[in-house]
Amino acid sequence: MFRIRLSGFFLSVFVLGFLLLGFVQRADAQVLFGSVSGTVTDQSGAGVPKARIALVSKATSVQKEADADESGHYTITDVPPGSYDLTVKVSGFKPLTQTNLTVAANVVTNGDARLQVGAVSDQVIVEAAAVSLQTEKTDLHTELTEKAILDMPLNQYRNYQTLINLVPGATPGVFQNAIADTPERALSTNINGTNRNNNNTRVDGASDVFVWLPHHAVYVPPAETIQEVNISTNNFDPEQGMTGGAAITVITKSGSNQLHGVLFEYHQDQALRARQFFETPAVSPRKGKSILNDLGGTLGGPIRKDKLFFFGSYDGTFERDNRGNLQTLPTAALRAGDFTGTGTTIYNPHTGNPDGTGRTPFSSQAAIPIDPIAAKIIALLPPTNVTVNGVTPQTNNFFSSATQRLNRNDFDGKVDWNRTSKHTIFAKYSAMKSVFHGEPSLGKAIGDCNCDGGLGAFHSFVQLVTVGHTLTLSPTLVVDGNVGFTRMSEYGQTPDFGTNIGLTVLGLPGTNNPNDIRDSGIPFFSVTGYADLGNPEGWNPAFRNDWSFTSNHNVRWSHSKHQVSAGTDIIHHHLNHWQPELGSGPRGEFDFGGGVTALNGGPAPNQFNAWAQFLLGLQDGMGRSEQFIKATAREWQFGWFVGDRYRVTNKFTATVGLRYEYYPLMTRNGAFQFDRLDFTSLNVLLGGIGGNPSHLGVTTSKKLFAPRVGLAYQLNDKTVVRSGFGITVDPLPLARPLRGFYPLTVGSNFAGANGFAAAGSFSQQAAALPGGAVPVGVPAICYPNISSETMPLPPQALERSVGPGLLKRGYIESWNLIVERKLPSNFLVSLGYVGTQTVHQFADLNVNASLPGTGAAGQPYNKPQFGNRTAETDFWQGYLSANYHALQASINRQFSHGLMVKGAYTYSKAIDFTDDDGWASVAWNDPNVFRRNRAAAGFNTPHIFQLAYVYELPVGEG
Repeated sequence: MFRIRLSGFFLSVFVLGFLLLGFVQRADAQVLFGSVSGTVTDQSGAGVPKARIALVSKATSVQKEADADESGHYTITDVPPGSYDLTVKVSGFKPLTQTNLTVAANVVTNGDARLQVGAVSDQVIVEAAAVSLQTEKTDLHTELTEKAILDMPLNQYRNYQTLINLVPGATPGVFQNAIADTPERALSTNINGTNRNNNNTRVDGASDVFVWLPHHAVYVPPAETIQEVNISTNNFDPEQGMTGGAAITVITKSGSNQLHGVLFEYHQDQALRARQFFETPAVSPRKGKSILNDLGGTLGGPIRKDKLFFFGSYDGTFERDNRGNLQTLPTAALRAGDFTGTGTTIYNPHTGNPDGTGRTPFSSQAAIPIDPIAAKIIALLPPTNVTVNGVTPQTNNFFSSATQRLNRNDFDGKVDWNRTSKHTIFAKYSAMKSVFHGEPSLGKAIGDCNCDGGLGAFHSFVQLVTVGHTLTLSPTLVVDGNVGFTRMSEYGQTPDFGTNIGLTVLGLPGTNNPNDIRDSGIPFFSVTGYADLGNPEGWNPAFRNDWSFTSNHNVRWSHSKHQVSAGTDIIHHHLNHWQPELGSGPRGEFDFGGGVTALNGGPAPNQFNAWAQFLLGLQDGMGRSEQFIKATAREWQFGWFVGDRYRVTNKFTATVGLRYEYYPLMTRNGAFQFDRLDFTSLNVLLGGIGGNPSHLGVTTSKKLFAPRVGLAYQLNDKTVVRSGFGITVDPLPLARPLRGFYPLTVGSNFAGANGFAAAGSFSQQAAALPGGAVPVGVPAICYPNISSETMPLPPQALERSVGPGLLKRGYIESWNLIVERKLPSNFLVSLGYVGTQTVHQFADLNVNASLPGTGAAGQPYNKPQFGNRTAETDFWQGYLSANYHALQASINRQFSHGLMVKGAYTYSKAIDFTDDDGWASVAWNDPNVFRRNRAAAGFNTPHIFQLAYVYELPVGEG
């Protein structure tokens, strides 16, 4: 399944991007790299002009040089993160060397030097300061060093994203989506009140985004391979784009002149954990297996000293983790149709009126009729196994546990080549291959997975390739660039895959698809108050093949007090999916709420009414999804920028930049190029078919200008005040919300005429119900005819669509005012105000929602000319807003004398209409009450305090 097929188009684009490396510099150059800036002075404090500054890497001996200007100021740009020796030489003064100067990515490191009068033959050597103020940049960012990542507490998967919790304004990272979807176990977080999809991660410059689930990084580098992580959260430099919430840059390790290797293993098992609450010795004599092994190693060193270096790593994660599930199953009496001990009266739906009034009870409450198909399903259920005082309770009476299995292998390799003293090249390849397996909780009846999501076996393969270079044309002019490629393949199969259980074994019409084995398995039976029966994972199986291409280019020029930069940023996303998860999934779904066996006007339906309804085989809702066309999406994202960092005085720096981004409309790869709904006629239009234009009248903005401005003023040697304002653009791939609705995937749901009426039956009824005959199984789904430029939208088909005209892409305005102070013992603290305002946030608006109190009769499309459509009909557009205000504080101490500290406190409030933008709706669609949607965000956490530290005990050698 994982054969790589690189099309001629991709090869052409990749080669073109690589050729461009020789001419222009990467847009995120200062993000992957850092810079050193300072002023050379004499003992009186006067600037020393024309001094020669040399910066030498302690790892590779690579040297960068610059000359101080007339005021003694100098800047060295595009410096890879690491430890350096800084040497300053000028006639009439003793040479000065600062050792162990640490350069971090996206940071301007202070390299001030005070020279002493003396002979050139004399030498002054000093240790570089362990901490320095941020005096020449106005963004908000947090650095995670190699030491922090390796020594501070990480989660069980040793994911560096755990430490993003230490970033001011970040909500605690959480796992989201099934482990089958995200075997890398990427964490999702909201930054400064923006939604989670606004964050963007790049690894060595390559875009690292799961196109379908953009709140996840598709590849998470192992902790042992990471040199540094930089997280920018507010008022980004103009180099940073295609991100709205946080720009996360991961720089991986390179080899050095010293051969260095590491072997490691981290182990956990069930002997080290407590029993789960219901994992009692009576139910489970032995604790369920819970074993996690994370093992591997790294090796880096020289291929040719000072010229060519390598770094490689392997990381294997092998998890066997027990998951338990306490559920409710019907008792033996209920399975036989005996309801005498429940205290609930079961009413005969064949009596009374269509609205559920006038019904009479079954003559024998101990012998409710059982549909033959329902009997087949009951036969698959395991018996209850939990008792209370020897009696089986009606709820929480079945416990099961199983071991989820994850085998994940990560491979990383990197080569760095110092071609000349002015030209360096690197190439990086990473791969992750995994298999996840989840066990069903109900055996043959399937049920929910005893796992973190993903029944059956799910296979994933991710590859990431990056090639880049840096060329120093002169001490004041640097060009560099990189191209990157990320590819992901996933496919999963549920344990019931391969047999059409619904159609063939149970005999339910309309379930499965006899012509497509991917639709095989057992349908989902949802009985209110009971465990899910059948296969509830409508999203599974899935077959995905996505890739992203990144090409970043920039040029940077230092002149006098100015550092001018300009560049381009290009991303291309490519999605290819088969996953008919809309509505009820590919196998079908049947719902039993209890109203069909209750009396309208009597007691409210309960779990026993719902089970009786299941026994009768009379569902109040059903549906199935069928994907007729492969879901594809191709989209480009373009960015251009120009910026200037102007050092007005030695204490005052101003930064100004302008970024322009353009997001063309996505297109499909197939018979038609785009699709949208005509909300007036409810006809679906196909772009590029017949006389329809490819874009169908949908346009995207060409006015996405994003200015950035900031000021930094150093009050004294220990205090700096910074403030800035900037605009960033929401980079959400349109493939997320518009992946594949009608006609690609037909998700059809059916419901009864009211809450007491059946929508259908398992078997043919001997006599009609009071409301008339109902369909058996699931009504057939009609194959859409895409040969025509226009087709009617089926009344039951779920739909999301953009409208004609401008598709408004959201953007985020951000601002801050920060005071930073250097404290004794190398502590650095900051305190300030941070705010954001989201404009034109993407979301759905259900235009077929009824007014409060009107029910189905009040739905705008529930009219004969629209086929009495009652299905949800979503208009997708950027029309919402959100805001965030916070007091943020941080405390940091870089590792020295055995101690490292990193902490953050945030006092904030986030307000929005909906928390997401990729697949998001609002609770209130009626314009008269729409403002009710505006409230505290679901992720709003007023107080967040996180602190981590590392202290090496002053004992032993080292």
